[in-house]
Amino acid sequence: MLAGFSLTIALLATVLLGAAATAWLWLVRRRQGETTAGIQALAEMRWREFSRLVVEALRTRGFEAESVEQTLERGPQAELRLIRDGRTWLLACKLAAARTRLAAASVRELAEAVRFNGASGGILATPARIPAEARKAGDGLELFDGDALWALVGPMLPASLRDDLTLSARRRSVRETAIAWAGALAVGVILGFVPGMTRDAPVEAAPAIETPAPAASAPQPSPRAPASQSVPTDPMLAAPADPNRDQFERGEVIHAVAALPWVERVLWSTSSTLVIQQRDDVDQLQVNEVCGVLARYDALRASRLQLQPPAGSERKVRFLQCRAY
Repeated sequence: MLAGFSLTIALLATVLLGAAATAWLWLVRRRQGETTAGIQALAEMRWREFSRLVVEALRTRGFEAESVEQTLERGPQAELRLIRDGRTWLLACKLAAARTRLAAASVRELAEAVRFNGASGGILATPARIPAEARKAGDGLELFDGDALWALVGPMLPASLRDDLTLSARRRSVRETAIAWAGALAVGVILGFVPGMTRDAPVEAAPAIETPAPAASAPQPSPRAPASQSVPTDPMLAAPADPNRDQFERGEVIHAVAALPWVERVLWSTSSTLVIQQRDDVDQLQVNEVCGVLARYDALRASRLQLQPPAGSERKVRFLQCRAY
């Protein structure tokens, strides 16, 4: 068996496979590992630390923040105001696990806030992944996640933390390179035996095959149409089971209330206050329509309503509550 072994083929296959694997591991895989570890480190930060880091990174792009500390006191739902070239931008920092998907409601909420405040644009930064459907909801916004987020805030991290991430990625590449060369050697040895096995294999004559006459094809039954499946329309059933459930429900409330004919704009000013800019003066009957929307969600049915009178109206701002806690 060893007489048929080709050392040249074995060495050539081992070197080519090992070199290709090494190049990919160090030029591609190592950078991916360093980025993944960096994003994980960002996800483990506190929300205030993460928000300050994003603000510092955006300063290198010409943005200046207004009242950062006062805004951070309002919690993760607050948007920070940024100024660039005399124009106002809104920044939303959504802290979540690196492997989770950000709900489209979070992106839609920022887009509504940009329109409500008349801002020139909006920026959303998150360690989570922003799926395609969420990106469609944020048309016109600047979205930073994954590699884009790391490219933005990575240079702002302390040098010691960046060095630790680089060292960890390098050690992993060394281990994976050793495994790759061992695998390349095994494949090279196997390929070295192939020429001898091919040369020694007897050649057998192929048996004659009779071609049967084609049988008359039976008519195929027409496929039955699949039974229609009912699609749940209850918003509670449509909500994704993920950590962003609360943001999803708030976005659904904004979408439903904004569709009412007497509503001009709607926005969550705080986690428990819904601001509604009226297009026309309304009475309690129309307000009950908003209460009906809030009643669909257990966490929001006791929210407070702030009714802004329409332009030119003599009415004052009204504060109502659909249901007590």
